[in-house]
Amino acid sequence: MTRTYRHLIYDNVEEDNARSHDIIREWLPDFESALLLFDPSGGFRYFLGADIQTGSSLVQLCDGQVELQESFVSTTDVANLREELIRAIDPSFASKVESDRPDGSPLSYVQSRFYPELLDLVVGEIEKNISDGTPPSEIVILAPYLSDALRFSITHRLEARGIPWRSHRPSRSLRDEPASHALITFAALAHPHWNVHPPKFDVAYALMQSIEGLDLVRAQLLTEIVYRQRDLTLSPFDEIMEEVQERITFTMGNRYSTLRDWLAEYREGLPLPLDHFFRKLFGEVLSQPGYGYHRDFDSVRVAGNLVESVKNFRRAMEPSIVGKDRPDFDLGREYITMLDEGVIAASYFEAWRSEDKDAVLVSPAHTFLMTNRPVRFQFWLDPGSSGWYQRLVQPLTHPYVLSRGWEPGRMWGDADEVQVSTESMARLTSGLLLRCRERVYLGISELGESGFEERGELLRAFQKVIS
Repeated sequence: MTRTYRHLIYDNVEEDNARSHDIIREWLPDFESALLLFDPSGGFRYFLGADIQTGSSLVQLCDGQVELQESFVSTTDVANLREELIRAIDPSFASKVESDRPDGSPLSYVQSRFYPELLDLVVGEIEKNISDGTPPSEIVILAPYLSDALRFSITHRLEARGIPWRSHRPSRSLRDEPASHALITFAALAHPHWNVHPPKFDVAYALMQSIEGLDLVRAQLLTEIVYRQRDLTLSPFDEIMEEVQERITFTMGNRYSTLRDWLAEYREGLPLPLDHFFRKLFGEVLSQPGYGYHRDFDSVRVAGNLVESVKNFRRAMEPSIVGKDRPDFDLGREYITMLDEGVIAASYFEAWRSEDKDAVLVSPAHTFLMTNRPVRFQFWLDPGSSGWYQRLVQPLTHPYVLSRGWEPGRMWGDADEVQVSTESMARLTSGLLLRCRERVYLGISELGESGFEERGELLRAFQKVIS
């Protein structure tokens, strides 16, 4: 590598692990020039082994050092809010320079008694900002953790008001996404030699996901009649009793028939590689008007991730096997098995590249920090939640005890846990405010998402700032 490349640009040094820093330390003398970029306020992926200390030690190998103190993103009020909030959370993490107290303009509150009311108010405020001329891509909704229920509640409200949105949760498995689960179910129906028999509930959900306008009740009714789980076949819609056809509606029936005929025709030919099958099914049926992927761009994104994941898996296998799906060893079946067993699928990067889409981003806070892009407005949900500061439970890979800076033989105690949690929250909130141009909205409800009153450390820190 050092013979091929003569110059090195190494960004986000603070997010890498100690061994990576060792490799860079060994490589640097072989380069003609190098530029290392280090963010003292970074280190957000400490829970994945990021080592700030070994990263900062690389400065000793650099001939020159340039330190940038001025933000090119935040206004003065947002910068002052950041300093005051960090000082309220962890004085040792704040800068030594005294800042002016924010006049309140960069911080707004969205308050309600119950959580669903709060989400209504948040979406209403977003709609107002968009009507005032703010592009949707300049708005982000953040939470410490983005559960399926919270994601659905927010996105459903955004869709009801015609607001474009996108979501990014890289830790979420492809098997958990309804859009990819539907494609996998159809793949099992189209490849009977896999001997994978999806239950009726999965088929009903796949039909509901894939046929626009088909609700779960009619999807289950249709599945009970047409699906034969033993031989993996779907019977024609014309063979259903007329009164049941009217309940399902002939519009839904015609769309089902098109999908069913496509699967039946595919089964009569030679099987394609799984990623080619997904592309063909998506392009010829599911992306057409009247089907669930035609207008749902989030489902399109998930389908694209699934295709890329399968393609990477296929290319990683032995060249003698690629493109030769056989009953004795079928790459498609192996991929489905690995996915069902919880093995992480191959990496895909489309979701990280979709930053320029003009849509409101709904994301966990750490994921937004990793995209490293500024926005005009940030909406922080659940500020009373412990998720803003509580460390992830990692009994086998404790990132602090296993770091090089930890004193050998020293026991991890409660005081260490509190100190680490405080510093983690300071880094997280600092990083968010450094990526905010104009205003932060705090979404506060008397009863949180789980129905209980929340009084977390982040909420107390904000109370210190405004008092």
